[in-house]
Amino acid sequence: MSTTEKSVSSSQHLLEQQLADKNPALLQAFRLYHELDQVAYDLGLIGMDDSLANKTSWSPIITVIGDPSSGRNEFINRYLDTTTPAIDAFTNHSHFTVLIYRPDETPIALPGTAVDGDPRLPFYHISDRLEQLESGESRHINTYLELTTNNSPKLKDKTIILAPGFSAKIKSEGVALLREHAATLSDLVFVFLDASKPNLEDVQQELKPFLKMTTASHNPGKFIYVINQAQGSANNVDLASWKQQLSKLGLQSGQFFVLKQSTETNNQLAIEQKLANIDVESAYRILHTLERHIDEFDSVVIHEVKKAIVLWKDRSHFTVIVVLSFIALTLVAGEIQFGLVALLLDPFIASIFLFLLVVTMIHLHIYSSKIHARFIRKKLLERQKELGLMENLAALFDKSLTFWRILLPYEKPVGWNKDVKETLEMIKTRAKGLVQSLNNTFNTSSLAANNKKEETFLNL
Repeated sequence: MSTTEKSVSSSQHLLEQQLADKNPALLQAFRLYHELDQVAYDLGLIGMDDSLANKTSWSPIITVIGDPSSGRNEFINRYLDTTTPAIDAFTNHSHFTVLIYRPDETPIALPGTAVDGDPRLPFYHISDRLEQLESGESRHINTYLELTTNNSPKLKDKTIILAPGFSAKIKSEGVALLREHAATLSDLVFVFLDASKPNLEDVQQELKPFLKMTTASHNPGKFIYVINQAQGSANNVDLASWKQQLSKLGLQSGQFFVLKQSTETNNQLAIEQKLANIDVESAYRILHTLERHIDEFDSVVIHEVKKAIVLWKDRSHFTVIVVLSFIALTLVAGEIQFGLVALLLDPFIASIFLFLLVVTMIHLHIYSSKIHARFIRKKLLERQKELGLMENLAALFDKSLTFWRILLPYEKPVGWNKDVKETLEMIKTRAKGLVQSLNNTFNTSSLAANNKKEETFLNL
């Protein structure tokens, strides 16, 4: 392991201080991330100013999906309960709006580049994944994302994402990518559906991949489907019909609520309860993500670099075999024409020939290995973006291009040894122990305190 200790940035120090006041288990999880950072730094996977802790959000994330007609915007405005509505009722339905807290009464709006470039926000470097969909698409990040601030106290320590609904008019793969990305990172996902549009045939192509993703989620219970009934509507909502349609499209689990904009119902109180307990959901999500990131070291990061090294070795060896085959054929042709083999039987000439052959093949092998490495490195960078990894796979691959590793049959990435594996196993064991610590934090008395109802915000 390297003797160079990875530094902690000022923003990480600030987060550490906040966690010290908020939750001891999360503070320990954050410190385990720093130990994980040290391993990644020693392997060359991240830089001095990078942190794997940026791969997750340390505050609760709520995603609200739906078209403006579904009641999505009214839901957010009533929840935040500010004098000036946080979201315009007619906001662009194809935009993703990230809402964060700012004490100033005057809200500010920033372009998507502000979200894409900030590791504290849930769409950090999402432009890289957009580029994977279509070359040049990352340049349109501002047409996908925007950042808006609000001074509602209910936004403190929370991030709210407003995502477009499943309109048949929005068929962009980029919108689907960002919607699923936000839902995957979130602790609660509200999917608003307009009760006046019970026929889902027009949006089934957009709904199917999303519902497939929710089924694969490690926490399918976080998805809440809200059938919103407009004020003055006299028709009753056939909830069984809604469930049946969604089930046919692939939905296997999730919670359903019907909201009516005329009376206060138990469903509204249940939704408020979900929001009141979101800190609990967020804490367990952070610990689960930490364990997953540790597992990804071997199963994803090292696995991808190993595959690249094996492919690089195979191509380099194939080049050597081709060259040796060409030399062998040349000798056969030379024997037929000039009797070269008899000449090579002379010990002195044979020694010179073998020496020159070995020296030439070593230089050729090194040169061809470096040429092949350029193409492998490019593939690794593409694979890194495809997987959404912040770890620099190509950097670890480059560290393995030493002289002896080119000549000898080493296939493991440099630095990936028994000590590193034991360190990761120790970090994982301690991470698992934090779950029990978290259970103790959220004991009966804590839950009773957390379950104090927030001020009613859904006067629907």
